[in-house]
Amino acid sequence: MSDSIDKNHLERLHELDAYRQKVLLLPTEKIVDAILDHPQSVALVHSFSEIDLHLLIRDIGLDDALPLIQLASSRQWEYFLDAEIWNRDELDYPAATRWLGLLLEADPNRLVNWCFDDQLEFVELYLFRNIELRIREFDQAPSELGEGFVTDDDTFYIRFVTDPIHMPLDETRKSQRDAMLAELLHRISAADHVRYQGLLMEASAVIPAEMEEELFRLRNVRLAEKGLLPFHEAISVFKPLMPEDLKNRSKKRFYPPGSDISLLPVPRLAASFLETDTCFVRALKRIDDPRILGQLQTEVAGLCNQVIVATQQTIHERRQLAEVVETVSHYLSIGIERMLADTHPIDDAEAAALLCDCFLADLFSVGYAGALDLRRRAIQWQKSSWFRKAGLKLSFWDEAWMGLLGGLLIDRPKCYDPAQDKGSVYRDFHTLAEINAAETLLDQIIWIDTVLPRLFIPDAKDRDPGFFTYKSLLLTSWVWSRLNITPDKDLAVPVSLFKPFYQGLWTELQGRRMVDADRRSLFADWLEDLAEKDPDLPDQNREGRLALGKSLAGALFDEVEAELSAVRPGNLDPRHIRLFLLKSGSNGGNQDPEGSGSG
Repeated sequence: MSDSIDKNHLERLHELDAYRQKVLLLPTEKIVDAILDHPQSVALVHSFSEIDLHLLIRDIGLDDALPLIQLASSRQWEYFLDAEIWNRDELDYPAATRWLGLLLEADPNRLVNWCFDDQLEFVELYLFRNIELRIREFDQAPSELGEGFVTDDDTFYIRFVTDPIHMPLDETRKSQRDAMLAELLHRISAADHVRYQGLLMEASAVIPAEMEEELFRLRNVRLAEKGLLPFHEAISVFKPLMPEDLKNRSKKRFYPPGSDISLLPVPRLAASFLETDTCFVRALKRIDDPRILGQLQTEVAGLCNQVIVATQQTIHERRQLAEVVETVSHYLSIGIERMLADTHPIDDAEAAALLCDCFLADLFSVGYAGALDLRRRAIQWQKSSWFRKAGLKLSFWDEAWMGLLGGLLIDRPKCYDPAQDKGSVYRDFHTLAEINAAETLLDQIIWIDTVLPRLFIPDAKDRDPGFFTYKSLLLTSWVWSRLNITPDKDLAVPVSLFKPFYQGLWTELQGRRMVDADRRSLFADWLEDLAEKDPDLPDQNREGRLALGKSLAGALFDEVEAELSAVRPGNLDPRHIRLFLLKSGSNGGNQDPEGSGSG
């Protein structure tokens, strides 16, 4: 008989689990009705993990989700407060007022019992900050107590107060606080007046600092049990790990075959967003064993929680959680690519085997280490760079390179992507190829920074910040070199000298003006000649420098073609040309006795 009951119970639990998965995928406006229409709506709400239910309620809207708050268990209520009413290590009293008001509106009688049974210390501290207690003596007139005091029994008088440090409220919020607190205290008094009096007396005698510290400690313990570690522990997710570091780590263990882990109280919402086409998601789809797949999805949820805490984000919408899942998925993919660096393209089966061997948190750290290494190199170079010593700003490196450096020099390095339409030009790195591309550009920046000191640099007062960039500096200096003229005071080339060079720069091919390979090679060789003047550069790096020079020449002259191919020599206007520094006039430097060269 008991076996039959257990079997029926498990079947009902699995039915709830299946229905819960469907609810998580529904549009926000349909979730409340879908839950309330279920024949076991209370059991369904209780079956949600605290994290998933809280996020759904936030996504729906607090006022619209009141029916779900009413059905939530005391354990889920406790998590709502843990997640909402703390600002780092301090209680957020306005937020506490808001949530106490919601719980009071959802189920007032249950809230009264819950305050005494589960949240007594929190309620006492909240009352300490919000009320003033006076106990009237038998021969004392109420008017002697002062204005604003109210009472339920003509003995215990309370007055609502506002702490300017902990409760900075405007008049509207203050009146809402007063109304909520008056209703709550009245209900507590009506439920058990003796306990109500004891609550007021204890609240007036608490030591707030000690009580708040203890409440914070207990809150952290509860959150840690759900995978939400304290900040100082969660930040370890960003520690760099190299692929070889994982070889000495213990292998992952899974639940034994036949184990049913689908009913474990773990967040499932994060796993529902694993739909992006990444190396990690493709590997995950190669795993057929539901036991292994479920445990990996649990790891993903825990890893997302750790990233949320480490980045100190506040997640109130499913869209925000989806962005965190996307970040985790991309860095896991980069970690897989770094671990399987010898395999091209990445084999999904090998990647799936790697997921079964390595902890996802370790793979994430391996992936993130690639971005951190770029940041380390960028910071190390910046400290001793020529451009910094020259007092130049990041805008000197023009938009693309300035964007790259701006993303690498922040605490958590980002990929510069001006094409994205999310309101920011920065996002997380998505692939190892993006990290390698950023590294190549950083190599170019570092190399060019060693070359620039060998050029004529105008005084700060003679630089136009809108035109003076590394591109205009290099290209204009190359023009002077091709003209065999050394600039004396001003780097800008007179238009009269520039026109013959400009005419010879272009080659006509099938009706299209272009800068041919010979001109580009001349520029790359000129850069290498400048670099060879540096005694600190080892000779064995010459091939690498030549490759960097050719790559830079290609990018620069592609841009020259895009901007100037339609501009004829007679239409050159220094005011509208940013890649070459030009000026009107005919004087500009000291000509070499051998004469001027051509483009």
